[in-house]
Amino acid sequence: MDTHAIRDDAALWREAGTDPAAFGELYERHVRAVYAFCARQTGDLSLAEDLTSVVFLEAWRRRRSIELNGTSALPWLLGTAKNVARNSQRSLWRYRAALGRH
Repeated sequence: MDTHAIRDDAALWREAGTDPAAFGELYERHVRAVYAFCARQTGDLSLAEDLTSVVFLEAWRRRRSIELNGTSALPWLLGTAKNVARNSQRSLWRYRAALGRH
């Protein structure tokens, strides 16, 4: 039996600092919700895949320094997804503006 399946997200998040399998369990639990959120934010399924990867990369990078509020990692992941989607949109606007100047 997988011992990660019976733990809440906060416990897995704490364990993820030293146990990559704990982070993998968090990923499996929430990747669909994060992807769906990114797809709704962007309207672009391919971009949503990329942004989902960025969200989990950021979660991995910050797993030792972030402490979750509550027992679910999903609010933090979706907040990060919102910021990642917003940054992606701003980059696209800047790129288009730069093209327009040339």
